[in-house]
Amino acid sequence: MKRFAFKAAVLLTLAACNEPTRPAAPRSPQADITVGPSSQYTLTDLGTIGGTYALAFRINEAGQVAGWSSTATGEQHAFRWTASGGMQDLGTLAGSTGSFAWAINDQGDVAGEVDRPSGDTRAFLWTARGGMQDLGTLGGSSALALGINNRGEVVGFSTLASGGPTHGFIWTAQAGMQDVGTFNGTNTRLRTIDNAGTTGAGSGNVASGGHAHPVLWHPTTGFQDLGTLGGEPGYAARVNDRGQVVGFSATADVCCHAFRWTQATGMVDLGALSGSDGNSEAIDISDGERVVGSTTTQADPNNLHAFIWTPSGGMQQLPQFSSSEMDSEADGVNEAGLLVGNADTPDGHSHALLWTPRAQ
Repeated sequence: MKRFAFKAAVLLTLAACNEPTRPAAPRSPQADITVGPSSQYTLTDLGTIGGTYALAFRINEAGQVAGWSSTATGEQHAFRWTASGGMQDLGTLAGSTGSFAWAINDQGDVAGEVDRPSGDTRAFLWTARGGMQDLGTLGGSSALALGINNRGEVVGFSTLASGGPTHGFIWTAQAGMQDVGTFNGTNTRLRTIDNAGTTGAGSGNVASGGHAHPVLWHPTTGFQDLGTLGGEPGYAARVNDRGQVVGFSATADVCCHAFRWTQATGMVDLGALSGSDGNSEAIDISDGERVVGSTTTQADPNNLHAFIWTPSGGMQQLPQFSSSEMDSEADGVNEAGLLVGNADTPDGHSHALLWTPRAQ
């Protein structure tokens, strides 16, 4: 089963952490952690579009959810879910073998990728008015769209006609797909962009063949290295409209810890619920500073489980889908405090989930 991009990145990071790293850097500031599950949410299974599993990845301010699901015929299709209409199958592009939604804006426009029989991928934009549109590439055979803002600007990364490193891109209806360049002459990937269109975030390799670092991207000044938590590599997963960034990084000791970065504080280590030698990743942040992701826990130090972190409450585990849950993650959060993500169960299925705050 295809998993989301950051899970794949974590696996790559875990492998990379077995390689020699630079000398240990001073430890980053540590954020508060609250051990124990949060009971302030109710949990809803969003169902499927006919198949046996589904994954939810982002939620907008209208409560619409983007992700993908298996179909009755075993294909994987992107969906948009609403409370009133349930899951809507967004289909695929002609000649594609499946589609996967990574992002949704407040207008309900969805961005993602389709897979092709050749093994290549193509970035898409789906709108209610125009359906699914191929956004093209930067000249190569593959592209992925990972973020979209309320201006309809889409970001991601693409291969080039000449081969070599992949480049991040920004796509607009007016200008099409534009290359945002490289970081130190190597790979770049944009995963998110704010609603003003002034700040993107993702990853860039620090040197030829080197590890990736979390980066910010500005249209006028290019890439800014955010550093790491003392190890290599790291990735930025989301930037909010206040310029705050979340992601995950290797530390000097383990792979990996979730982080929150601001201009004022720099990179702050959010830790893990299983202790300093545990693992965690942050995947989304709201403007109200709710951070969501996944973490190992004291009860289950070998698997990842969904968490929410706030400045006042620290890191708390979210309610589990079932007592036999193998792992889970929270991937999206909106300003109303609604959270989405997924959980795996022993039957091999993934369940797309919605956590709703209880009335206080």
